[in-house]
Amino acid sequence: MIDSRTLEEFREQLGERRRRILSQLGNYAEALASLEQSRPPELSEEAQEVAAANSLKALDQRERRELAEIVKALEKIDLGTYGACERCEKNIGLARLRALPMVSTCIDCQKRVEEGR
Repeated sequence: MIDSRTLEEFREQLGERRRRILSQLGNYAEALASLEQSRPPELSEEAQEVAAANSLKALDQRERRELAEIVKALEKIDLGTYGACERCEKNIGLARLRALPMVSTCIDCQKRVEEGR
């Protein structure tokens, strides 16, 4: 069981990461809008812009997934279920939570997921 002080630390960490992601998503949106409004480029410039736009979109999708994980973790803190593995319901190690506070599975279950079991 995680003590209330440590839970509050995780809440603050998750909240700060959420704010950074929301700010970053705004920056991505501005960068994509800027690329879309640029003048018709030369062929090589167009290829570079397409590559840049694709990279921004991939980052955007990754950030959105992480944001969803953060929101879910914050909800678990509110519900009192934070720190329990979603698969086996055992406690997730504190070191794992400190490294990835939005994680929802213990290391053993994560290994099984990655191995396809």
